[in-house]
Amino acid sequence: MLNKTLISSAVGVVAFVLSYAFYGEGNIGYTPLHSLIVAIPVWTAKAVADGGVVVIFALMALESSSLPIPSEVILPLSGYLVSLGKLNLYLVLLATTAGSILGSLVDYYIGLLIGLEGIQKRKLINEKNLNRAIEWFKKYGAYAVLFTRMLPGMRTLISFPAGAFKMDVLRFILFTFFGSFLWSIILIYIGILLGNNWEYAINIINKILVPAAVGVAIAFLVYIVLSLKK
Repeated sequence: MLNKTLISSAVGVVAFVLSYAFYGEGNIGYTPLHSLIVAIPVWTAKAVADGGVVVIFALMALESSSLPIPSEVILPLSGYLVSLGKLNLYLVLLATTAGSILGSLVDYYIGLLIGLEGIQKRKLINEKNLNRAIEWFKKYGAYAVLFTRMLPGMRTLISFPAGAFKMDVLRFILFTFFGSFLWSIILIYIGILLGNNWEYAINIINKILVPAAVGVAIAFLVYIVLSLKK
């Protein structure tokens, strides 16, 4: 038991260092995501401030259905508004998690109804990214639904193969809930800590949180593989 823990932890640390070296310093990044973060309209921030949890719920539902709305901006901003006392933390968490589940179910049922071939034929999603999500789901199943919720660029796409391969919908909702809740509470708390400097959360996410998520995910998978082999 100790050996498995030590090995998986060591692999996770190495994965974090390598990911930070290539991703955290900006050498390699998810360019479409970065472009969206830079180009996100000012009205989105105003809509969150004016509309509160209802708008947050709607935006997170759209984001989780693979539309180009970065949660990496919405969630820290929500945390900042919580720090000002304009929003209730528990209602924000409820809105973000419920929105994420609803949006994920949209993609899940798209995959279930038209299949992966239908998605690829209609060119709904970048084929390279979709193939990566398919490969991860084939290897790790429900665990991929859980840990990819914390990986920008992959967190929404995993819903398509989950539906196409007819994963039990209740299990899908459960794993999506845990992954989405963890992602939401981390980014919201970062926004609370940074206060009116919440925009810096984007840099923190890109430079530290993403490599850390990669390291934890890989360590978790190594532990599972070692356990299965034993």
